[in-house]
Amino acid sequence: MGQLFTMLFAKVSAALSWIGALWVAIFVAAWDLVKDAFAWLFEQVLKVVISAIGAIDTSAIDSYAGQVGALPAELLNILGLLGVGTAISIITAAIVIRMVLQLIPFVRLGS
Repeated sequence: MGQLFTMLFAKVSAALSWIGALWVAIFVAAWDLVKDAFAWLFEQVLKVVISAIGAIDTSAIDSYAGQVGALPAELLNILGLLGVGTAISIITAAIVIRMVLQLIPFVRLGS
């Protein structure tokens, strides 16, 4: 009689162990699904941002870029050695970031 109960408890324990492993697998799969959904949403937002940036008309800036070629080679060399191009890029990026932050509510810190 003792072996019957031992065998019965072993079967019940194995079934409960299998159900527990099944619940863990379901939770892991659901968690992966949620993470993938957030990654997909982030990717879609970035696609919209890329298309919006691509729609910006930069023809006015391109006309100024053509005027840089008219400068003498010595002046362009000195400007390059001084890092004027890098400085202009940093300043432009800072201005763009500040303008983007102005679009976000509750981030307008004193400006």
